[in-house]
Amino acid sequence: MTILRCLNSSTRHKQFIICLNNSSEQKTPLSFPPYRINPYFSCIKKTIMDLKKNFRSGVPDPMVLALMLTFLTMILAMAFGTNPDKGFSGLGDVLTYWVNGFWDLLTFSMQMVMILLLGYMLALSPIFDSLSSALSRLSRNPVHGAVTVTAIAVIFGLINWGLALVFGAVFVRKIAIQAQRSGHAINYPLMGASAYVCMMIWHGGLSGSAPLSVASEGHFLVAKSGIIPLNLTVFSPLNITANIFLFLLLLMATWLMARKGKLTVPSVNLETINPSTNSESTFRHPTLLSFAGILLLAGFIYVTFFSSKGHSIGLNEINLILFSLVLIALPTVEKISKAAGDAVGSTAGIIIQFPLYAGIMGIMQYSGLLNVMTQWFVSISTPDTFPLYSFISAGIVNLFVPSGGGQWAVQGPLIIDTSTALGLDHARSVMALAYGDQLTNMLQPFWALPLLGITGLKAGDIFRYSYRYMIIGFIVFSLFLLFF
Repeated sequence: MTILRCLNSSTRHKQFIICLNNSSEQKTPLSFPPYRINPYFSCIKKTIMDLKKNFRSGVPDPMVLALMLTFLTMILAMAFGTNPDKGFSGLGDVLTYWVNGFWDLLTFSMQMVMILLLGYMLALSPIFDSLSSALSRLSRNPVHGAVTVTAIAVIFGLINWGLALVFGAVFVRKIAIQAQRSGHAINYPLMGASAYVCMMIWHGGLSGSAPLSVASEGHFLVAKSGIIPLNLTVFSPLNITANIFLFLLLLMATWLMARKGKLTVPSVNLETINPSTNSESTFRHPTLLSFAGILLLAGFIYVTFFSSKGHSIGLNEINLILFSLVLIALPTVEKISKAAGDAVGSTAGIIIQFPLYAGIMGIMQYSGLLNVMTQWFVSISTPDTFPLYSFISAGIVNLFVPSGGGQWAVQGPLIIDTSTALGLDHARSVMALAYGDQLTNMLQPFWALPLLGITGLKAGDIFRYSYRYMIIGFIVFSLFLLFF
């Protein structure tokens, strides 16, 4: 006996037909009357599917998470804040705090936009295009290629995360195109994950939001922490030693995974990324823009190292260096305009979300919720355990606030206040937050979007390897925060 299920696409009614199969008899169908799906459940299903479609295509997930975090902060401020009134008037107080804080981070937002935009533009310049082509020719062996990608991702990630993310993606794509043309098998998803590992390194490097922010004159927490120079954060023995150990372990892990992983000939779109062309003639004949870039870089060196007043290195200074390098590497208006047009889309998340993070900071600060949370952290922490708690909590918060700068705006005041109450070194607490923020990027798809778009890989392709990198990072950072 055979049971056949038929679906009438016009009426969406299901009907079962049973056929009696005998070797000597003709099949005789027996039909049952169709049954209808309850229209109430059909309506629910349609509503859920519409919401899912709108959620995916209308507003980016991090934007929704930022709004959800805003509403949660409002509820917590009304429930536990010391300043809002009780009842309905308390809601008005919380809304006032939100509005008052909404534009407090405009300077910081622009600094974050520029550090991503300029790093992205630099990665698209002819000199870095030539570098990625040369490295891809040296990476024909699938194991050596994966290890090389990891090494480049870590080194560039410590310089600038925007540069590292785009350069790594272009580099991996060129390796894949080379393998496809020659018919050589590689582990393309592993190479994509290896390029993305730069996002587990960046916050302890020269583009890290938190350490650069507290090193800048007049930063938004300067009244609480003062200026914390980079030699106490990025160039501290803790950070340098931790990154050396992590670098070696990541290379070893990539080597092991590349040897045991499945190798296939990749199938990618052979259309090349369009960086600016004619780089050789440009460098032979310097332009007004390249001269301005050299002059700007010389001015920075003079003011920082030879001026009588001296100058600390913070976000503005790093952006100035990147700006001068962009003028040198892309020395014509056409090239700068093309690179800026390609790169500016990557900054949309920062531009639209940072006012929300500033609003959250305003609610926490003006409602007294920040003081309540600080006292709670003090009550459960000791000077030995607080850096580890900060590290773990930062990793969790990063899943909801994927921007490192936005997370520092939300969590930074709490970290600094608790460190002060416990008598701890502010610099160590800043790095604990930086380590936690960068760690869970290995599970956070927000910053992987540029890499996925360039390589053609799916998020699941790289995350099946990136979580292993995250485990290594968790062990290294935890041990260094506890015992170093």
